[in-house]
Amino acid sequence: MKKLFLLLFVIACSMNAKVLIMTYVHSRPDFIELHVKTFKHFLKDDYEYVVFNDAPNAKMKSQIEQTCQIHKVRCFRVPNHKPNRQDPGSRHMDGIKFSFEAVGFDHDHTLVMIDADMFLVRPFSIVNCLKDHDFVGIRQHRKAKDKMILYAAPSLAFMNMNTLPSKKSINFEGGYVEGAAVDVGGHMYYYFKQNPDVRLKLIDAVGVSSLSSDADRLMALGYDQNTTDLILTSRRFEYYFNGIFIHYYAGGSNWPGYSAEFLAEKNKALYEFVDKQIAFYEREC
Repeated sequence: MKKLFLLLFVIACSMNAKVLIMTYVHSRPDFIELHVKTFKHFLKDDYEYVVFNDAPNAKMKSQIEQTCQIHKVRCFRVPNHKPNRQDPGSRHMDGIKFSFEAVGFDHDHTLVMIDADMFLVRPFSIVNCLKDHDFVGIRQHRKAKDKMILYAAPSLAFMNMNTLPSKKSINFEGGYVEGAAVDVGGHMYYYFKQNPDVRLKLIDAVGVSSLSSDADRLMALGYDQNTTDLILTSRRFEYYFNGIFIHYYAGGSNWPGYSAEFLAEKNKALYEFVDKQIAFYEREC
């Protein structure tokens, strides 16, 4: 009875958290554990982390649920997808739509969407990042004849649900916009167009191949020493906000088809890097 009371108390407190973090997990329950670990060590805000379980089968569904139970994380099962909505993009869009309907639209503080393989690896305040903005996200664009289709990717997005207008028209669907093919998040073009007063900040995703091979240049851009070392030894990750977030890239569904050997090496590099970051910033504090 005492354990049940404690669990209910933890859940009740977390449900009142200012920052609500939503992620969508297809596989890799170990990434849930890594999210829990990195948010605990690096996020400066009062937060709740919520998992939307989009496992493709009963075994993976159970593994994700068990991981959430161990870490006292709220877990929602994404409803069954229609036969024509089984591809990764459609499943992602359906999961996002469900998450907003389940908890996102009703949250009245800061709402966060983050990929299951995107990790916070340096001290950071999402609330402070949003201080002068209503929406901060990753820039995506497509060209349609004489128009530039600008929208936000769902990989990492911060939203001030207190100040965003017409919240229930937020739509991360993909498909076509103004005749141009877009990926997940493309329909945010319409949201931004219909709400021009939104204080919007979109940052560019970092192309790994474009990163300098010069340590001094990377440090000058704001990458810390451990991140700089990783960039110089491995081009297998993406980085956001100058290394505040690291993106494993296709870590959940492995749609690029990485080999088992490649994944093992990549996993080892990621976990070693996270432990180095935690140790380094604990010393700094």
